[in-house]
Amino acid sequence: MDVMGRLLGIGIVFLLLFGFSFASTTCETKDCRITITVSIAFAGASDAQISKWASEISNVWNGNGQSTGDCKCPVTFKVNTTKVANCTPIPQGYHCVNVLPWNGSVESLPQLPAGPRAGERVTGYMGKTTQSPAVNGTSLDGDWSDQMSRPIDPNNPNSGNYLDAAHEAGHMMGLNDGEGGIMNFTSGANATPSRDNVDNAVARVCGPNACPDSCCCGNGVVEKDKNEQCDPMAQPSGCSQGESCCPVCCGCYAPLCIAANGEYLSQGACQSGCGPGSSCYYNYKTGCWDCVRQEIVIEKSCLDPTNIRGNPDCDHPKEYSIVKQGNEIPPYASAIGAVFTNERLNIRTKEGDSGYLVTQQGELMDYGNGLLDDPTATIYTDRKTISLVSSGELSLGEALSSGLVEIEGEGMWNGIRFWFYNMMFGLFGRFGTTDAE
Repeated sequence: MDVMGRLLGIGIVFLLLFGFSFASTTCETKDCRITITVSIAFAGASDAQISKWASEISNVWNGNGQSTGDCKCPVTFKVNTTKVANCTPIPQGYHCVNVLPWNGSVESLPQLPAGPRAGERVTGYMGKTTQSPAVNGTSLDGDWSDQMSRPIDPNNPNSGNYLDAAHEAGHMMGLNDGEGGIMNFTSGANATPSRDNVDNAVARVCGPNACPDSCCCGNGVVEKDKNEQCDPMAQPSGCSQGESCCPVCCGCYAPLCIAANGEYLSQGACQSGCGPGSSCYYNYKTGCWDCVRQEIVIEKSCLDPTNIRGNPDCDHPKEYSIVKQGNEIPPYASAIGAVFTNERLNIRTKEGDSGYLVTQQGELMDYGNGLLDDPTATIYTDRKTISLVSSGELSLGEALSSGLVEIEGEGMWNGIRFWFYNMMFGLFGRFGTTDAE
């Protein structure tokens, strides 16, 4: 093995020892949209079986469209699968299911290994050598019979199938038996994810503030209890004449529209100034009507009202400090908590701000202004970087690898492990990473 290969191998061991987690159920939040991805490895299953179970999980959990929180953030569930020879050890970044063939006898069904029902034969379960349900998306293993999701009535093709795989996927998202909905029933009218199922899955995988109050902006209702002055989709918006409503912060401001740049204060002025062959679109970010003189496709822009909600690109440029304001958890704090699983961190900015974060098992346990007396490390950055991480324009990993965020361990042991951690991010930033589908 070459030097680089040995170095990366040692780095992986260090990262595992120091508790930086590689979850098998992951969460991505962007533009107030939440995506939960469940990654499952199968041993002993055919391609057809894997496809069937993955489709069941996706179809059941997505239903007719899911949302969570007071602001009804859209939630999408995805399934990522792979085939392995066995589940020992559990593949990194995956839950693992060992599929057992059923020969018609009870004895060929999986047997519960522990708990009050130990020894009972079941169609399938998760938690063979791991603790079920998953905590913070960590890996589970289990045994499934190839009879999982079998027909409810073999003699009636219209009876449908049991939804066993969707139920077990709930355990992979941190849900227990008996939480209602799909966690209680695998057939019948109640065999569907309840609102509590979805809310609890999001809270346990993504954290307690995945759908913050700011995501209510753009829902067509001016909500004063969510600190909204206005809402761009409400009629009236709530702003005074001559003001425009920001589609991300739901605050009123006076737009600056320059006709020479194709920006107009009203739709009528835009249509008059644009001329034939042109179109006028309202720009929710600037509050102006933009003159577009060529054929365009409006997609993920501030001209399309379906794409403005929570879209940081449509917000006004502003700097975030690390100062605690109210009870809302800052987005950068959640990002740090998801990476540094068991730490006491001080944060300092070039502008003179100071704050602290305490994380445990990938969850943010405490944060506030000032500094801890006994931190494990200190993070150095600036307000601009905090703003980019908070808005989602820059991931914490990218900020670390590019040097915009620096970490200094406190004490000899912490100094060594965070020096190694900084070095690993520097290597990944320099040589790049490969994404696999």
